[in-house]
Amino acid sequence: MNERTITIESNGSKKVYKTRSAHQTHLLAQKIFKELRGGDVLALSGDLGAGKTTFVQGLAKALGIAEQITSPTFVLMKIYALPKPINNITQLCHIDAYRLSSSAELAAIGAVEYIGDAHTLTAVEWPERVSKLIPKNAIVFTFHLFT
Repeated sequence: MNERTITIESNGSKKVYKTRSAHQTHLLAQKIFKELRGGDVLALSGDLGAGKTTFVQGLAKALGIAEQITSPTFVLMKIYALPKPINNITQLCHIDAYRLSSSAELAAIGAVEYIGDAHTLTAVEWPERVSKLIPKNAIVFTFHLFT
């Protein structure tokens, strides 16, 4: 059984959650999404396999996205349209910056059009690799996996 702690920091507050399965991580994402709005940027940090993509899968489900969500490790960025707007969100932008070495590389593929857009919820895995593009008001998620 893998236990993970997920620390969320936003607007000076800090919350810590524990999940023991992918299903519980999905449920946590579905609970948290109710507080999210278009324009929010989620900075998802943590070790490989700690649950970042699993969390985004839960968000996508809560947003009504039927497509299978996989890590965009090789394509870097995927955009998913919502079937109907929720909290001013019409699309989910999922970015995986693991293979990048600079913010300029992410900007070159057009990510700046989505990051902070008023109708887009953006989830960035490995934000420390593209820190210049992450807004100061991003909601920071830190994932730790314990086996």
